[in-house]
Amino acid sequence: MADAEELVLLLHVAASPEIPTGFWQPITGGIKEGEASREACVREIYEETSLRIRTEDLHSIPGHWEFELPHQVIRKSLYWVETPEASIRIAPEEHDDWKWVPISAVEAQLYWESNRRTWAAVRDCLRR
Repeated sequence: MADAEELVLLLHVAASPEIPTGFWQPITGGIKEGEASREACVREIYEETSLRIRTEDLHSIPGHWEFELPHQVIRKSLYWVETPEASIRIAPEEHDDWKWVPISAVEAQLYWESNRRTWAAVRDCLRR
């Protein structure tokens, strides 16, 4: 019997006038002043999901991730972490739903091109 496909957590951003359907995305966030990217990642995971992760459990995705938008440049550090599938407590001011999605279905769920491009790098690391 084949193993079940691994799952990835996606969070849903509520509908807005700009995006009436809302959209699915992975956990994202910014780095606060004085915070290392790994510390920011652990904090964002907790704030957005209530999952407690240790910095040493994060796996870094190699590469330079920079995306130019009309009025800003987004620079990303990418990490993945393995955690048991669990019930999530989302931050209602940021998201209105969550779901565990099979790896093979993640890309089709993502709205932003930058999320699809970075997901491809994460997916490739997971397959190694």
